[in-house]
Amino acid sequence: MRVAVIGAGISGLAAARQLKRAGIDCVVFEKSDRVGGRVETRSLGGYVFDTGATSIAPRGRSIEPVMFDELCTEGLVQVELPIFVHSGLRASLGHASVNMLARFTYLKGNEQLPLRLSEGLDIRFDANVLRIGSLPQARYEVAGEEFDALILTPPVPITKELLASIGESRALANASYRSCLSVMLGYAKPLEGLKYHALLDPDQTHPLTWLSIESAKCPERAPEGHTAFVAQLGPRYSAMNFESEDDTIVAATISYVTRLYGKDWDQPEVAGVVRYRFSHPETTSLFESVNSKMSRVIVAGDGVYGARIEYAFESGERAASLLLKPT
Repeated sequence: MRVAVIGAGISGLAAARQLKRAGIDCVVFEKSDRVGGRVETRSLGGYVFDTGATSIAPRGRSIEPVMFDELCTEGLVQVELPIFVHSGLRASLGHASVNMLARFTYLKGNEQLPLRLSEGLDIRFDANVLRIGSLPQARYEVAGEEFDALILTPPVPITKELLASIGESRALANASYRSCLSVMLGYAKPLEGLKYHALLDPDQTHPLTWLSIESAKCPERAPEGHTAFVAQLGPRYSAMNFESEDDTIVAATISYVTRLYGKDWDQPEVAGVVRYRFSHPETTSLFESVNSKMSRVIVAGDGVYGARIEYAFESGERAASLLLKPT
């Protein structure tokens, strides 16, 4: 059996990794030039920013033994400071449940997780698969190559188009996704006396939904005595301003930072914006409702499990397991 996996995010990597370990010939097609999807790390002017997933909470799921027992653990550290909440940019400790989970990060950036998962896999980068061809004897054509089975991991709207290209449809939920604007800010000054590593708006009503102080999260994220922030803006603000100029988005974000920490935080030395059009599905479908045990085309990813790293990993493993089951 030869399998094509579409997408080299966490779900696609988990699927391909399991197939490879079972001795299956597997090729991953990734439209960008890197692995990881929304698990992304950017470096800018000596600062290191996790612009997508800012920490990893294994929650005792299948990714946990992989992270700690199978992959290299160099630079993998627990985030010690808690998460606080904010209401109208007034920070407080919030409910204890926010900090019940152990959270982890990599000193060099959370992209280390997909990079380590991808080791030894056959990945075709800059391969934007827009359609799949149907071939005789229940085979499929992807980018000029033939395969016996497919695992589709892109966001639901793209997966629906790929399914339609081979005359298939699945019981996938509404394909609506939240977008997210993620803003990087680096300051040539320390933020002292901080008691938290991140701020969350639990009501999801303020434009500043999440603020990760990267330099408080772990070492090696900013030059000595400097401060690094990743601000993730809420779905309403992000949708309304997705096509706005970077300067406009950065200026709005700086205004929130100055309200939190004072007027002298109005001049970052580095700034940038990362746009995630498909950040979070509004609804998800059940994996088992979407995928038949007899199918050779399996749908995985956030649309059938949820938008957390640990869920994405599990969906990829389940997809591979369906193809590996005895016939």
